[in-house]
Amino acid sequence: MASGARWELLVRTSVGHKAAMALSGAVLTGWAALHMAGNLLVFGGPELINGYGAALQGGPIVWIQRAVVGLALATHVAGAWATTRQARRARPVGYRRGLTTQTATASGRSMRWGGVLLGLFLLYHVAHIYGPLHGSFVPGDVHHNVTRGLSDPLAGSLYLLATVAFGLHLHHGTWSLLRSLGHARPFARGLRRVSAAFAVALTIGYAAPCVAALMGWLG
Repeated sequence: MASGARWELLVRTSVGHKAAMALSGAVLTGWAALHMAGNLLVFGGPELINGYGAALQGGPIVWIQRAVVGLALATHVAGAWATTRQARRARPVGYRRGLTTQTATASGRSMRWGGVLLGLFLLYHVAHIYGPLHGSFVPGDVHHNVTRGLSDPLAGSLYLLATVAFGLHLHHGTWSLLRSLGHARPFARGLRRVSAAFAVALTIGYAAPCVAALMGWLG
C-alpha cells in the first residue's frame, strides 16, 4: 500500500481513528499509572511527597510529561469526536426499539459520556490542585494541598465519582486497545481479566487518598 493511501486510511477512516485512540490511550494509561503511584506517596508523609514534587518541578521532565500527555489527550479526544460523528452519519435516525446488549458491558456503554465527564473533571482538577478552587492552597506543600483539598466533602466526593468513571473508562479502554490494533482475538478471555484487574487496581489506587483524606487519616 502506498504511503498516501496509508495516510488516507489513518486520518479518514474509523479504523485509523480507532488506532489513534488506542495508541494515545496507551500513553495516557501509562501516565495515569505513574500519576497514581506519585499520589500514593502522600501516605509516606509530607517530606516524601513534597520532596517528590520538588524534584519534578525542579527539572525539565515535568514539561516533557505535560507536552506528551497534552498531545496524547488531544489525539484521543479528536479520535473519539471523529468516530462519534461517523457513527451518527452512518445512522442519523436511532432504532425504534432499543437493541439488546448481550455482550456489552457497563464500561463499554458508558465510554462516550464517561469520557465527556472525565474531560470536565480534568478542567476542575487542574483548577483545584493548582490553587484557584483550593480553599487553602500552599505553593510547594503537596501533602497539605492534597490532604486539605480532598478532605472537603464536596471536592472529595467529586474526586471519588471521577475515580469510578475513570475506572469504567479504563476497563473498556484497555480491553479495546489491542482489539483496535488487531491483536486481541487469540487472547480475548485473558485480556478481559487483565484489563479488569488493572482497572480495579488503578481505581483503588486513586480512591485511597480521597477516602483517607475524607476520613481524616492523613493528618
